[in-house]
Amino acid sequence: MTASIAYKGKTIYELPESRSPDISSVFFMSVHKSGSTLMNNLIRAACGMLDYEFVDIQSHFFNTGISDADIPAETSEIFKPKGYVYSGFRYFPNQYEIPCLNDCPLIVLVRDPRDAVVSQYFSLSQSHPMPGKDADDKLFKHMEEQRKATLGSDINEFALREVGSFVKKLETYSEVLKAHPKARLFQYEEIIYMKKKWIMSMLNFLEWKMQPGQPMNLANRFNVVPKAEDTSKHIRQVHPQNYMTKLSPETIAEINKTYSSTLLRYNYI
Repeated sequence: MTASIAYKGKTIYELPESRSPDISSVFFMSVHKSGSTLMNNLIRAACGMLDYEFVDIQSHFFNTGISDADIPAETSEIFKPKGYVYSGFRYFPNQYEIPCLNDCPLIVLVRDPRDAVVSQYFSLSQSHPMPGKDADDKLFKHMEEQRKATLGSDINEFALREVGSFVKKLETYSEVLKAHPKARLFQYEEIIYMKKKWIMSMLNFLEWKMQPGQPMNLANRFNVVPKAEDTSKHIRQVHPQNYMTKLSPETIAEINKTYSSTLLRYNYI
């Protein structure tokens, strides 16, 4: 055992020994409803092909029922500069430190927050899986309340109320990217529409070597683009600028005005 995390006196996670102890550790980060699940699943599969040790601690917290506010600070102990691929981050964590972050390559995937907040509305109201309750049931109860509140909200009210949290995550990433010596920013559209190119760019950036045919197999495996919108599915629809058909012109104008600096920084307006 190389490191562990305890919650309420009980060990809830043990970092496995790395199968690839000599590689530089890598971090993959994103934002909720921004291709984060796609990237996470794709990187998990890539690690399987390469025999690299994949770690998704944020999903582990979710699946055991630990809310963001209750994540232990000792989580920082599982981050090692070599041997691990850390993924599953839907925001830059502030509950714990990542001591080796600037020593490791970082990939960040982002999406237009106007599209992300629309996707969040349908996800929270209908399709998002519920958290586990093994460690605590607080998060489960919170998400039940969120679902009820979202179902009772108009999508425009929801967007105006919630889009700021997406913008804040993008602003945090802007600061992280500015300070990081080896980081790469990708847009949602790249991983959705150009999967093989995205995979090849990622592999080249990280200097990961796959066998011939593996990148194409990986791209084909995750090439899921629904033919029609289905609000009951986690992958409801994937095309950009969906917010233009879901939000009123007044709501869009208000978001554009309020968050113009961030939208401009990421070339969304």
